[in-house]
Amino acid sequence: MTGVSFRLALAALALHLLPAGAALAQPVDLPIPAARAEPLPAEVKIARAGNTRVYANRHGVTLYGMDMRTLIRFTADPARFCTGDCAAQWEPLLTPPGMAVNIRFPQGFGGPRQPLPAGFVNPQSAPDWTVIDGPAGPQWVYKGWHMVFTRKDDRPGSAAFDGADKFTWNTLKYVPPTPDIVAPPGVRAVLAGESHAFADPEGRVLYTGKCGKDCAGWTPFTAALAGRGLGPWTISTAGDRPQWLYRGKPVYVSREDDPLTAPAGTEVLRPAAGKDRP
Repeated sequence: MTGVSFRLALAALALHLLPAGAALAQPVDLPIPAARAEPLPAEVKIARAGNTRVYANRHGVTLYGMDMRTLIRFTADPARFCTGDCAAQWEPLLTPPGMAVNIRFPQGFGGPRQPLPAGFVNPQSAPDWTVIDGPAGPQWVYKGWHMVFTRKDDRPGSAAFDGADKFTWNTLKYVPPTPDIVAPPGVRAVLAGESHAFADPEGRVLYTGKCGKDCAGWTPFTAALAGRGLGPWTISTAGDRPQWLYRGKPVYVSREDDPLTAPAGTEVLRPAAGKDRP
């Protein structure tokens, strides 16, 4: 394979590895998906870097992900990229001794993909935490692509190196798992602040409260005329149109400029842990 064809093959692979609908965006520009309801490695905890919840090591130092997809222009095996000057700055988060490697960067540039060995998982469908064979030994990988490191001169609570080296390094932000819910048709759970809230099909949060005499701008979350209650959701017919109630409280749809906020003095409706599941 010539140098030109090899580079073309790498470019084709990079596009193939992007999530569906990502077009030509760099993978690093896409938000990390929500966490799964899986135990954290013993070496990892959830901490804060500024106003953001992130994964950190036992000492509270922020974890960074080296997105292997951004490095195929430099090397055919991004899992082995961080050596020399890189290793002098970045510390891999190694696994405890004896943990088996169970993921690798896809092999087979420009040709048929090599089949995965027994016990290995595909990066595109990997659980949150897997183990790869890095330059210093088995180390943690987050979401199938992000080899986990700390910056050697970083301090607890810092995110100073987020986006370093043209977005090769990015803080591993913690996005809580999306809850399974029982709700009226079209209602879904969206991340609003640090936890999920109920939202209508347009992504506007649902809220409750008492508007007193002036209800201008408060939009009731209406139900179908022949609708029926569902779990903690019931229907009130006291007004001009049927309106959904959540645990007996009237439900309204946010019409704020920011669809993830509600009017002052109201309560955004959030799934109750363990009580709004199918």
